[in-house]
Amino acid sequence: MDKKDWINDVMNSLDSIKPAEADPFLYTKVISKINSKKTDYIPMKIVWLAAASFALLIAVNFMLIKPVKSMSQNSVKDVKDLAKGFQLLNENSINYNQ
Repeated sequence: MDKKDWINDVMNSLDSIKPAEADPFLYTKVISKINSKKTDYIPMKIVWLAAASFALLIAVNFMLIKPVKSMSQNSVKDVKDLAKGFQLLNENSINYNQ
């Protein structure tokens, strides 16, 4: 009998639940909080420093890439010999070109 009473109590416990009600001025409070936020800006000194850093990085990259394009045949051979020594070349492939 006790088990049936417990089941009935559980089933009837949802009967007295009411939907939640919001504060009537909630929307106004939220909008006022959004509008009162202070906008923070990054100082121009930091912006110029970041721009200069990127420009320097790009310049260094171009300076390092340029010598690779103008490698002589001897240095290309040296690189191939080094790769062969470390077994980095795939000589077993059908499409291998020397």
